[in-house]
Amino acid sequence: MKKNLLPGIATLLLLICVTAAGCGSKQEASKPQASEALDLGQMQSVCELATLECYYHNTAKSTSTKPILFWNTSKKLWIEYSGIVKIGIDISKLSMDVKGNVVTIALPDAKILSCKVDETSLSKDTFYSESKGIGAGKITAEDQSQAFAEAQENMLKEAQKDDTLLFQAKERAKTLLLNYVKNIGDAVGTVYEVQWETVSAEN
Repeated sequence: MKKNLLPGIATLLLLICVTAAGCGSKQEASKPQASEALDLGQMQSVCELATLECYYHNTAKSTSTKPILFWNTSKKLWIEYSGIVKIGIDISKLSMDVKGNVVTIALPDAKILSCKVDETSLSKDTFYSESKGIGAGKITAEDQSQAFAEAQENMLKEAQKDDTLLFQAKERAKTLLLNYVKNIGDAVGTVYEVQWETVSAEN
């Protein structure tokens, strides 16, 4: 009786081995390739998360003079305002190249993405005007628009000179991208080596 059981046991073991091998190959087939797992679109979203928002408080002024008869007249307008500047990466210039386990990321320098005066910070108490001379006239809507435009321009210039904030924005993007690549590597069982290439933000 024992001799008759041996062929059956051998056949059962063979079937188990074949089934296990088949399951293993299916799992390997469903596992994403390392190069396919990294997604440029997701990396662009990561860079957007790294954007810094900075708040500025400043004063802008507009002055106009006009001679009338034998004297000069002048009008002055001051605006006290708050503004929001966004500093980050132009994601359209971000690119990636994967060769084996080496990921090369072309990352542009951080730049000013947007700059605007916070309109909620403006009120009648934030406008100050002064007129000198007969016939100087009142502050017009055009005067206010000019002062407002100068406020925007001054805030942009101040932000562009702040190298520390531009550096921090790029380093923040680098850190988040490194974490993203590491997490993808952990998911696919690959240890990535990240290399950086700098792309001019102006190109």
